[in-house]
Amino acid sequence: MPDYTTQLQFALDVARLGGAVAMEHYHGTPERKRKQDGSWVTEADIATEATIRKHIGSAWPDHNILGEEAGLTSASGGDPVAGAPTWIVDPIDGTNNFMSEIPTWATLVALRVDGSNVVGVAHAPALNETYDAAAGLGARFNGHLMMVDELDTLDNATVFLGGDKAFYKHDLEKLHEQLVLGSWRTRGFGDFWGHVLVARGAGHVMLEPQVSLWDVAALEIIVSEAGGRLTHADGSTFSSEGSCLTTNGALHDQVVAMATGAR
Repeated sequence: MPDYTTQLQFALDVARLGGAVAMEHYHGTPERKRKQDGSWVTEADIATEATIRKHIGSAWPDHNILGEEAGLTSASGGDPVAGAPTWIVDPIDGTNNFMSEIPTWATLVALRVDGSNVVGVAHAPALNETYDAAAGLGARFNGHLMMVDELDTLDNATVFLGGDKAFYKHDLEKLHEQLVLGSWRTRGFGDFWGHVLVARGAGHVMLEPQVSLWDVAALEIIVSEAGGRLTHADGSTFSSEGSCLTTNGALHDQVVAMATGAR
C-alpha cells in the first residue's frame, strides 16, 4: 500500500488554512446568496475554497481539484486531467450552521486516487476539533487515534440523523421511523459531525438522505480507518450523490436491511 503520510500532512495544513479563512467571516455577516439547487453559499465558502485551491495548485499542479463551489478543474487551472489524483474540497460543510453561528461546521479536504478516497481531513475550527485519516495510517481525533464503538445491538445504539424534512423528500421516512423507534436514542447532528462522532465511538449510526461527493469523500476514509463503514443507505458504495449511511460496522448490515425493506 502506498504511504500517504506526506499527502495527509498537506491536507491537514490546507484544511487549517481554509478553516482560518472561514473563521475570519464566522462572527460577521458574510454576503450570501442562493445557488441553483436552493442551498446557500457565502463569501466565506468562496474565499475558503479559493485559498485551498491556490495551495493545492502550488504543491500538486499535476493533480485535479473538485470543489463544491468551483467544480472540477486541473489543480493548475483549466480542464481536469483524466485519471489524475483529485483533491476534493468542501470549504464549509454546514453552511447553514455557519450562517447561524452554530459551531458544527467544518472544512473538508480529501484526496481520491483511482476512484478510492485515500486521505481525509475534517477540520472544525469553531469546535476546536480536527479529524484525519489516510489509507493504512488509522484515524485520529485531535491527533489521538480513535476507533468506533463495536456495539452490535440497535436497541442500545445512539443514532444521529440529518434534517427530518429530507427523509420525507427522499422517500426514507419509514427508515427514519424504524431508527427512531428501534434505537436507544437519536440526536439531530447533521453534516460532517454525525459521521465523525460515529468514527470516534460517541454514537453508532449516522444517516443523511441526500449529500454529494464533496460532503462524503473525507469522511469515508476517516470512518473506514476508524473501523466503521460508509455507504449509501442500500449498502452500495457511495458514488457521486445520494443517501449516506455511516455505522460502526457491526450494525451496518442490519440498517441496510431495514433501508432496503422499507422502500
